[in-house]
Amino acid sequence: MPTATVIPFELPLPQVLPTIEGNVDYQEFRSQLLRIDQLLLQSSLETQLLQTDLQRWLANGKCPRAKAQQNRQLHSRRALRCNIARLLVHEDFRSFAARLADSPLLQYFCGLSTVEGVRVPSKSTLQRYSLWWEEPEVRRLVYTLLVEGADTPQHLDLESSLDLETAFLDTTCLAANIHYPVDWVLLRDATRTLMKGVQLIRDQGLKHRMEEPQSFITRINTLCMAMTHAWNQADGQRTRKRTLRQMDRLVGTVRAHAQRYRDLLDREWAQTDWTRPQAEQVLARMDQVLEQLPKAGQQARQRILADQLVPNDE
Repeated sequence: MPTATVIPFELPLPQVLPTIEGNVDYQEFRSQLLRIDQLLLQSSLETQLLQTDLQRWLANGKCPRAKAQQNRQLHSRRALRCNIARLLVHEDFRSFAARLADSPLLQYFCGLSTVEGVRVPSKSTLQRYSLWWEEPEVRRLVYTLLVEGADTPQHLDLESSLDLETAFLDTTCLAANIHYPVDWVLLRDATRTLMKGVQLIRDQGLKHRMEEPQSFITRINTLCMAMTHAWNQADGQRTRKRTLRQMDRLVGTVRAHAQRYRDLLDREWAQTDWTRPQAEQVLARMDQVLEQLPKAGQQARQRILADQLVPNDE
């Protein structure tokens, strides 16, 4: 198998970066990219990744011409830099392709800027770039770079050696996008799910006489707010019981409407634009809520109206 040796190639002359004043975030991002560019060159990490790609490319035993190899090296360099830049800005392939076309700084870092013009890779090319190397190959070279920063920091112009013995973890507590499954909150969630399913069925032309589904969602939300604020009232216990009875009647109406629409879709799904598997998705979603709704209502009545504790296993 031919030895993977990087052929020296001349990079195109880039355009001069514009001078941007008055934007600290841009200046920091520009300094970060230029520093990464410096580290890629000083550490020889870029060259090692090019050699790794060439070794795999030449594994089939072919001996390409020098021009073809130089073209492969050019794309390997672009793949590396486009992947780094895309991860830094947290963009998907389509969004990054558009941003790359609009940013002289990213074009400069990725090696796309030339005096003659700029040709930006498409989203499909960026996706291929993301698969240019295997993860173990990149991990091995990144580990080598970290060891070099710890042992010989002067080679990378570091002020001090990297500390590889200390690990820092972000343990910040964030409010998760979930809520504790309080029984009356479950009644609200069930109403939302069922009415959204009913709205989907109505949009397909299957209708029973009823109010607009959104009106039920609005009413259950109003009752939930009343239930929440009942704790701050002098007669909060009576208010909670009264509000729960209103919620119970509303949810009963919602359940009846949802059951009729569920049966209607099951019988006449062929009149819609859905296939049977698509209709089954809506039916399964509604069936799951309809099956659990009576239990949630019973638990709410037991806990709030009868003042009885619900066992933990239930």
